[in-house]
Amino acid sequence: MEEMQYYAIIGRGEASSNPSGLARRIKDGDQTIDQSLRRDLSWGPTTAITTWDYGEDLTQDLRKIGKKEADDLIERFREKWGQEG
Repeated sequence: MEEMQYYAIIGRGEASSNPSGLARRIKDGDQTIDQSLRRDLSWGPTTAITTWDYGEDLTQDLRKIGKKEADDLIERFREKWGQEG
């Protein structure tokens, strides 16, 4: 059975209410897939979650969030990135 966990990506020193990105971890049996949301709103491979798990990334924090908050973030990024072109 597939499980999905979402993470808001927050730059160090930035407000947790204003994430700069979104990542997700999909677990399906023995397989784990980590992805981040791209500016074209597709999902692509990322090492952000693993790096954060091991405390190796000092430039960003990740905060676990639920599906509803992830959906809200996707919509916010759709509006923001669409305006930026």
